Order: sequence, then structure tokens, then C-alpha cells
Amino acid sequence: MSSGPFLIAEREFRTYVATLSFWLALAAGPLLTATVFALAPAAGSSATVAVAIHAEDPALARSALAALTDAGPIESRHFRFVAKNERASLALQRSDNAVTMRFSSRFPLSAEGRLLVARTLERNLEEGWASGAHRQAPLVTVREAAGNSLLASKDDAAASRFVMVAILWLTLTGSLGMLLQAVVRERANRALEGLLSAVRPWEIMAGKLVGVGAVSALVFVVWLGCVVALSALGPRGEDAVSHVLAHLALPASLLRAAGIYLLAWLFYGTVTFGVGAAARDVTSAQNLSRPMFAVLLAAFFVVLACAFGARESWLLYVPPFTPFLLLMHAPTELSAASQFGAVGLVLLATALAARLAIGRLTVQNVWAARNAQA
Repeated sequence: MSSGPFLIAEREFRTYVATLSFWLALAAGPLLTATVFALAPAAGSSATVAVAIHAEDPALARSALAALTDAGPIESRHFRFVAKNERASLALQRSDNAVTMRFSSRFPLSAEGRLLVARTLERNLEEGWASGAHRQAPLVTVREAAGNSLLASKDDAAASRFVMVAILWLTLTGSLGMLLQAVVRERANRALEGLLSAVRPWEIMAGKLVGVGAVSALVFVVWLGCVVALSALGPRGEDAVSHVLAHLALPASLLRAAGIYLLAWLFYGTVTFGVGAAARDVTSAQNLSRPMFAVLLAAFFVVLACAFGARESWLLYVPPFTPFLLLMHAPTELSAASQFGAVGLVLLATALAARLAIGRLTVQNVWAARNAQA
């Protein structure tokens, strides 16, 4: 097998790794993730938290609110009662000598804080709890509301997938700019003609896709690796940010994201190479690439709409949108047939784009040979 693609890939990788912009992009992910971790506790804290308390006995509800008021300041939480709140709710069920507290999973208290509320409520209810000769201290147990937990888990998983899409989109957009610059640079200074005399057109395309793709993959892996590391080493909080980062760190999610990123790079990278091969200089390359980057921007807004509940399922089968929508949807939300069909369409579109790009370089190679003979 020819070593041409590997030599081209190594040259492109070394060229971009040696630039300051690469190291700035590489450091941006860890710095941003560390900033989010640092600000998450402050963002999760609130001077006043509205909480809905559900109890058949009004006196029991008042006692629960008093217990929350006493225990909350330990974790910088101050509570007030509202009629309805799906994110912070507390349901109390009273039996003979026991009270069961069911916190919503989004309730802004840690497990230790919830236990402290239970013990405080026990103390508040101790006097006057039982009637008759035998007075027994109430037993207060803490449980999590299963329904709210499931809803919150779905919301956190969707938010983590959107963060993954945003990372993919940012990395892909920057990498496509590097690939376009790599092709146009050699096209403008006529170095591409020299390469065509030594290697075949498909080898040039493969080398540049692998070389610039390795740079892009390195940034993508470092960014996600930083999220996984900080999620594993950081404190296990009860806030939404901690839950989202925990979903991001799941091995299955990371493996799926890597596969979808490879699919997106093959398609968009091949199209970008074709655009660069058709351009004569930087200005014409920018003009030719604007529709592609406009589609990329449109894809991001489609995913953003999807994150807010919109379901444009037919766009899943449009290759420019497929990788982002595949990543935004959970695997269980789409049938296996639809996922394989969408991936097949992207690969088919990639093969078509590769054929057009190679054909363009082949024509240039013929022109260069004729000019050399003349």
C-alpha cells in the first residue's frame, strides 16, 4: 500500500499541532469545564427557594416548612411555600406514629440536608404528636419521588446530549476551517499540482482528511476527557449541572458520540475538501464554503429546537443534519431501522462527495500534464 496518504496526514498533523491556535483551542475546553464546575455550586444556591409542600394535615405541612427553614441555611438555602412547584416539591404522608417524606429529585438539598430536615421535623412533632397515655416520638423517613426522579433523569440526559452536540459542532466547525485552509493553501501556491504528479487524487484527500481529522479528534477527546475527569473527581452534587455531567461521562454515551463524530467528519470533511479543490484562491474558497457553513448553522438551530421539544424526524434522513440529530436523540427514541437507514444515507452522500472531489482533482491533474507538455 502506498505511503502517500500517511505522509500527507503526518505533515498536516504536525503543521497544525505546532500552531498557537491549536493549543488555545485545546485549552479552551478544560478551562470552560473547570469554570462550570466552579460556578455550579454558586449557581445552584439561591437566597430563596420556592417549595410546594403536599400534606393532608395543614399542621404537618407547617411543621415541614419550619423544618426546612431551620435546616436549609446550613446549605445556603432559604425556603418559602408556594402552591405548586414541579422542581422543588415535598410530599408528606402520615400514618399512626410515622411520617414519610418524599422529596422530588430536583429538590435543592443534598442527601445529608434531607436527613437533617427529617430529624428537625421529628423534633418539631415530638410534642403533641400522640394523644392518650402513651406518647411516642414520631419516626420520619425520607424517600425520593420515583415519578419526579424519572422525569428529571430524562431531562438531564437530554441536556447532556445537547452539550455533546454543542461540543461536536464547535469542534467540527473549527476543524473544517483548518481543512479548507490546508487545501486552498496548496491550491493557490500550485503545490497541489506537485502532489498530483507524485500521488493519486484519492490519496491526497485521504491524507488530508486523516491528518486534519486527527487534530480535530484530539481536541474533541481532550474536551470530553476533561469533562469525564472532573465529573469523576469532583463532588457529587444534587444540582442539575452535576447530573448532566454524570450523564456525559457514561462510557456508552462517549463511545456513541465518538462514532457519530467520525460520521460527521467523513461527510463534512469530504464536502470541504471538494470545495477547496474547486476554489482557485482564498476568496473563492470562502464564497464557495458559505452555503456549507450556513447549513451547519441551520443544523445547530434544528438541534436547539429539538432540545426544546420539537421533533423534526424527517430531517434525520437529510445527511447534513443526520449526525447532530442522531446524537441529540437517545438510542431508544429511534428504531434501529431508522438509525441504520440515516447512517446509510450519510455514507452514500459521503461517497458521492468523494467521487466529485476526486474527479475535480483528476481533471486538474490532466490540465497540469497538458500545460507541462506545452
